[in-house]
Amino acid sequence: RLPITARVLMVTAHPDDENNGVLVRLARGLGARTALLTLTRGEGGQNEIGRELNEALGVLSTEELAAVHRFDGVEQYFGRAYEFGFSFSVEETLAKWGHEETLGDVVRVIRAFQPQVIVSIFGGTPRDGHGQHQAAGWLAHEAFRVAGDPHAFPEQIREGLAPWLPQRLFRSTRFDTAATNLAVDGGRLDPATGQTFHQTAMASRSLHRSQDMGQLQQVGPSPVRLALVEDRTGKGAGGIFTG
Repeated sequence: RLPITARVLMVTAHPDDENNGVLVRLARGLGARTALLTLTRGEGGQNEIGRELNEALGVLSTEELAAVHRFDGVEQYFGRAYEFGFSFSVEETLAKWGHEETLGDVVRVIRAFQPQVIVSIFGGTPRDGHGQHQAAGWLAHEAFRVAGDPHAFPEQIREGLAPWLPQRLFRSTRFDTAATNLAVDGGRLDPATGQTFHQTAMASRSLHRSQDMGQLQQVGPSPVRLALVEDRTGKGAGGIFTG
């Protein structure tokens, strides 16, 4: 990674929401410094392997994410939000999480990590399903717009964090393939491992064992689909780091 200065931040709601194919392709394939911001610790999920629930399940999910990152080389950040079970709307979720507090968490990570590119798993619409998924998409988009504003969250500026303006915002089109305007092939062979990037991604995803995320490590083409949502470079879709 020595010649690479690119940084990418992925934003999602819960452990196991992340797109592992994107993370592995960015970190292992393109050599970008890559981080994942997970707003909760997964306290409200199921547990297929034991009796841990609530806070104890959050600890287990946190350790599962740490195991995932031993495969993908991604840095991990968490927000302060709590997974309180299934929710039906952005409004309900942000009322319980605290809109300003949770938005501030996302802005803080953007200013600290300084990514040129943000990838949101969710779009912030009912298409995302779960209200907490919608809220994560909403907050990622909102933080993209305000993280560079020195008047937003001035307490962070006083602490020494500088405003930071990311250049490009993508979202995953895993649930909306028709919106895809950038596809990266995850099926390429990684000469460092002898496996494809997709195989590595599925090996890492399988480590979300409490959530029953075991995946086959299949070979062959495996497109990773994204949509460019906002672009301050004016260069259009192109590649992830175009412009």
